[in-house]
Amino acid sequence: MKIGFGLGIVCQVANFYCHILLRNLRGPGGKGGYQIPSGFLFNIVTCANYTTEIYQWLGFNIATQTVAGYTFLAVSTYVMTNWALAKHRRLKKLFDGKDGRPKYARRWMILPPFL
Repeated sequence: MKIGFGLGIVCQVANFYCHILLRNLRGPGGKGGYQIPSGFLFNIVTCANYTTEIYQWLGFNIATQTVAGYTFLAVSTYVMTNWALAKHRRLKKLFDGKDGRPKYARRWMILPPFL
């Protein structure tokens, strides 16, 4: 139980940090287009925020051991995996290295340990 809650807390803090990094990509007032996330887990994972959230829920479920929790984990993992695949495709298409745009760097994974 303690391991599960510990994993959940560490991953929740990591998820919060991922969202701070994503927020800092926006310009003042929330303006600005897409930018390539970098730093922390974004250097190796396309969707570090989804990754940390999935592992946070995994830790929660290790601690609580409920059928409802594992069902939520399975459904949310499926949904976030689809979001991660779409985001990866969008970033690769948008940042193709043409017309002065940066090229989207190859990441180790889209969403570990799944893709």
